[in-house]
Amino acid sequence: MKKGPLDGIRVVEITLFQQGPVAGMRLGDLGAEVIKVESPAGDPGRGFMKVIGAMAGLEGNNYYFEHGNRNKKSIVIDLKKPEGLDLFLRLIDTADVFLNNMSIQAPEKMGIGPEALLKRNPRLIYAHASGWGRKGAEAEDFSFDYTGIARCGLMMAAGEPGDPPGQLLPGIGDEIGGLLCAWGVTAALFAREKTGQGQVVDTSLMSGLIGALAFVLAAPAIMGKEFPRQVRARAGNPLYNHYRCRDDRWLAIAHLDPDRYWPKICKALELEALQEDPRFCTIPARGKNAAELVALLDQRFGSRDRADWMEILKKEGCIFTPVQTPLEVTRDAQAWANNYFIQVDHPAWGPLTMPGFPWDFSETPASWRLPAPGLGQHTEEILAALGCGPEEITKYRTDRIVF
Repeated sequence: MKKGPLDGIRVVEITLFQQGPVAGMRLGDLGAEVIKVESPAGDPGRGFMKVIGAMAGLEGNNYYFEHGNRNKKSIVIDLKKPEGLDLFLRLIDTADVFLNNMSIQAPEKMGIGPEALLKRNPRLIYAHASGWGRKGAEAEDFSFDYTGIARCGLMMAAGEPGDPPGQLLPGIGDEIGGLLCAWGVTAALFAREKTGQGQVVDTSLMSGLIGALAFVLAAPAIMGKEFPRQVRARAGNPLYNHYRCRDDRWLAIAHLDPDRYWPKICKALELEALQEDPRFCTIPARGKNAAELVALLDQRFGSRDRADWMEILKKEGCIFTPVQTPLEVTRDAQAWANNYFIQVDHPAWGPLTMPGFPWDFSETPASWRLPAPGLGQHTEEILAALGCGPEEITKYRTDRIVF
């Protein structure tokens, strides 16, 4: 197996729930050795299926923890004891990256803030995936995925005018924040190659979501005016809209050069009589008469199943895609062809489909190498690599410094 681009990089993380663990997972996907330091109680994500069960009625294997913690090793250290903190610092001495998503001041109170760790290891990349960033009056406030998507505009970027804020499925903000943090770490590692110096990398739920919504936010930022929420039945460009088919499945057609594609749509939908109709034959005319045209397209798309329309639209050279459910996405052949989903042989669960990798490297590919670790599964292995002998490890366990 070829090694990933971050092979040889050691990441030590103290992360909980999703945003921080996902950042570490992505670094692990890229080949880094990721050591998850947990308290004796463990990451609360290990028990999060109870909450998911209450919210969504999903029962079974803990996909939540598995997803965010693959390609990691786990060591349990009681950092409240001086011997445990000293052991953690010995681990930091060997690290390239320290990653955490605690509240901003929590690491300082524990004696592992950026100043202390960078003084000890000047080449360290100190990555902090917070809620609201390191500065400002609310930097210390707690946050979760839901507060991020609420505050940063995503809930009001979905739905139609007058609708309540869009109720999105959970986890989007944390996933974006984790990806952004991992990206920041890789950039800092590249900078270190040139300067030899470590630094603090700060990302947050807020930064990730504002970055992801930057185009939506550019209009109010630059012009002081918001791009309005769209009404599907009155879409200003009916050729850039989604339609329900006879089998109750949806199709999205996406033509940002609509005059060029108007004849193709008319032919595909057998509406050639409309091609020169003055109500619809230009962009301004279609915009003025959008409700009428959308109603016509609704009626036409409703006359055939989605698979039939996909075949017809493809033949006529139109731009379209199915509107898929999450389950359908996991079975998408195009996603599988690019390793956006992967099949792995989980040692406990057997053959398993997982989300794969959002990037592809021809020579240093990302990979799945380890399942999410059991609590403290690699404690002895990690301590031995630090030079701890059997007697020292036994004493640590007897004194309940490690578990």
